[in-house]
Amino acid sequence: QHVDSKWVSSSSEIIAFRKALLNPVTANQFQCFVSLKGDLLGNGVLFWQEVQKYKDLCHSHCDDATVQRKITAIIDCFINSAVPPALQIDIPAEQAKKILEHRKELGPYIFREAQMTIFALLFKFWPKFCKFRSNLASDKILLALERKKGKKMRKKEG
Repeated sequence: QHVDSKWVSSSSEIIAFRKALLNPVTANQFQCFVSLKGDLLGNGVLFWQEVQKYKDLCHSHCDDATVQRKITAIIDCFINSAVPPALQIDIPAEQAKKILEHRKELGPYIFREAQMTIFALLFKFWPKFCKFRSNLASDKILLALERKKGKKMRKKEG
């Protein structure tokens, strides 16, 4: 649909994308695809998945210590990494700061804004990925992506 000449996604496309991110095989293929488009995009897929696991943990009513460990693990990996850059996902610095300030608040929403930002960013690549994989057998997708990655690396070196 076109609204003010901007593309508006249908809810069925959004649902399909969400399901794809929850499917380990498709998510892995998509992660490889977007990591060719930008260094932090691949991390975005992993971040989105880890936040989903975190929310499931919260809803499973497990103990606070476990929930806190998961928060710390996500923060240490994606928001305040020991490996430079500290922010390993494409979110505004203010969002990262807010997460760090609220890291002791347990509950499913600590990463909500960041997860929505990442989802919207990644969703822009979904149609391109669907087009890319439509021409390939499922077992050939990762192989094709590896080839593209190799070409990209050779360009950087040469």
